[in-house]
Amino acid sequence: MAWVAYVTPNLTSPAIPQVAGRISRGERYDLDQLRQIIAENLPAARKQCSVKTMRELLLLQLAIADEATRSGDLKQADTDTGAVAASSRALLLCAPSEGIGWLGSYWSAIRQDGFGPRTATFLGLSYKFAPHEAWLQLIRAPLALRVYGALSPELKTSAVQDFDDVFRARLFPSAAALYQAAAASVRTELLDRTCGATEVDRELFRRFITDKGFQLRHPCYPSTNVPRI
Repeated sequence: MAWVAYVTPNLTSPAIPQVAGRISRGERYDLDQLRQIIAENLPAARKQCSVKTMRELLLLQLAIADEATRSGDLKQADTDTGAVAASSRALLLCAPSEGIGWLGSYWSAIRQDGFGPRTATFLGLSYKFAPHEAWLQLIRAPLALRVYGALSPELKTSAVQDFDDVFRARLFPSAAALYQAAAASVRTELLDRTCGATEVDRELFRRFITDKGFQLRHPCYPSTNVPRI
């Protein structure tokens, strides 16, 4: 937070990728500082159709909106969700194949309208244009796995693949978070995907799960004394 406050007065475009990269790895920043970064750079990026900068600024906007939603400030959350929708549309007008643009459209639509054919289309286009981008999967997977029961067979396969990619990348804290966020109906299938991993990797994954009070009930994870879900 202090780092952003320090660099903002002299912020130039080269700093935006640094902030976006840190946010994609899970770091958090002061929301007002992030809003200032967007306000100072988005108009020019849109005017020039600077896809790279618009993509990075959309990532910042997603972080802002997600945090605002968690805060319980409904008015601010609605404003920030609308900003995600607008930024996503602007990016897609310049680059229709930008996966994060479709993901931003899905993120905002599912909060404004709930899950339906329109939001499913946005999610499907995100998978079509960015099937294996790890940083994007970390945002997309919990959103998709949470509504797993409502997904088409094709989208179900893609959502499970997101988890599989994250697990195989040995991002076990993130994989554990995805498992915990997933609908109960898909958890067994997610664990099935981990059975081919080494015992060491499965044990590491189990530890991140059990540290949160969960127990893995699956043939590939013999029972422990950790309390049941």
